[in-house]
Amino acid sequence: MDKWFTAMIDSVRKVTHIAPADSDGKLICETVSQEGVIAIPNKTSLGPCAGVTNAPYQTTTEVYPDSPNATPEQCNDAQVACIVCALDPLSRRGLGA
Repeated sequence: MDKWFTAMIDSVRKVTHIAPADSDGKLICETVSQEGVIAIPNKTSLGPCAGVTNAPYQTTTEVYPDSPNATPEQCNDAQVACIVCALDPLSRRGLGA
């Protein structure tokens, strides 16, 4: 899964910046597992969208338009880039629709 997350982050990076961890190595109070990625259980009080499924591949993406370094259009484009990248290896394996 780490390679999958890395590929998604790299796709987003082509469109906009990746939010840096804070001085404690955290994003939204959660420890960063790799640049731009936090690994949290899906069934948490944070309520990530991935928590609504038991699918083998699941994630929640967040690109925030409140950043002074990204426009709302860049955020939308980054979400699309992330989704396309995430689905690519699954579709090549015959796991896609």
